[in-house]
Amino acid sequence: MQKTGVLFVVRSFSRTGALPVRFRQIAGCLATHFDVHILELTYRKEEARTVNGVRIHSLEYSQAGRIFNPERSWSVIRTAGVSHSGKPLAVLKRHIRSLLFPDSVITEVRRLRKEVSRISLEEGIRVVVLSAFPFSVLLCARSLKKKIAARIILDVGDPFYRNSTNGRVRDWLARRFEKKHLKYIDRLVVSSEAIRNHYLGSYPFLTPAAVHTVAMGITGSLLQKSNTAGEISPQNKPSGQLRLVYAGQLYRKMREPFELYRAVIQMNQVEGQKAVLELYGSFSREFSAGYENADAIRFMGPVEHDTIDMVYGNADVVVFIDNAYGLQTPGKIFEVAFLKRPVLFIADRVQSPALDFIRDMKHITVVRNRADLIGEAIRTITGRKPEYPSSESVREFLWENRAEEYRQIINCLASE
Repeated sequence: MQKTGVLFVVRSFSRTGALPVRFRQIAGCLATHFDVHILELTYRKEEARTVNGVRIHSLEYSQAGRIFNPERSWSVIRTAGVSHSGKPLAVLKRHIRSLLFPDSVITEVRRLRKEVSRISLEEGIRVVVLSAFPFSVLLCARSLKKKIAARIILDVGDPFYRNSTNGRVRDWLARRFEKKHLKYIDRLVVSSEAIRNHYLGSYPFLTPAAVHTVAMGITGSLLQKSNTAGEISPQNKPSGQLRLVYAGQLYRKMREPFELYRAVIQMNQVEGQKAVLELYGSFSREFSAGYENADAIRFMGPVEHDTIDMVYGNADVVVFIDNAYGLQTPGKIFEVAFLKRPVLFIADRVQSPALDFIRDMKHITVVRNRADLIGEAIRTITGRKPEYPSSESVREFLWENRAEEYRQIINCLASE
């Protein structure tokens, strides 16, 4: 029996980041049930290839696309993982991108529509999954309906209307944009119940049966054995140094690390307290300026998702910085919540989707984003033995189960 053809259209599939990981994991699991194809935007021409049963196609950015979506270049020495772009240039680029509507990928839409249609016709695709962000992909939905009669799923991580980065005018435009183009999709997949309720409340033509929640997930390698070392104490470590690890992205005003930096530096100024903060990821210089030579702050560079469990496994405390605003539940919280490591949860607000998710977890310490309070929280963590959720209780969050939710949505849609 021939498998149903499914095409995921994503900005990035092969690179690092929460969304690439989401689609790699889900697509890999779905490949046993469907003929799965991926179309991703790349910075160089690549031939189609098959990886783990998934056929990967690429569309190279145009010259304009490269300007508005530049490929990041990172140093590999002392400030590993830090962009060469200075703060003024980074701010200027961010401002220019903010003027493009609906986003900086608008320059690629015409070519993207053409390529999606070509792959769909050649490969017999019956279901197309458009990943937003970027929201420019929504501009493909109408033409796909007309040209190939495909069923369309829109997968949204963070809503466009009421997006935390919008100003008043842009939010008004975003509502008009979504209201017009959401009418051409057959199913909407979101990452949390909060976002699902937002869409159902904002657009009456969306029915509850057409809007599904498929949350972020975790890989099985992160379900480690419980930490049996007991209390964490720098004095019990050979180096006498507490190791804090942060892995993920940083964003100005939404997810800032500066109070954390100050807390760690202040801890090292007190006799008998030694700590080092290791940051894994690709960060612009606005997050490293003034800290490049601080012995207690180390920028380690990007790390592949396949090896992140090793990085976390060597940490004494894992750090999570919550979004300061917005409806999105950061995918990283699913990753760090089940690590069998104490977690320092830094929050800028008293209520958020991520806070709701971890509310009853006893190994996670929540603290306001203020240096003195962060320092106190770290000292509290080192003096107690954490209680972790059982491995059985967290298996529902495995990517295999998220993929099964997706499979049911696709099967239902393909059969209509």
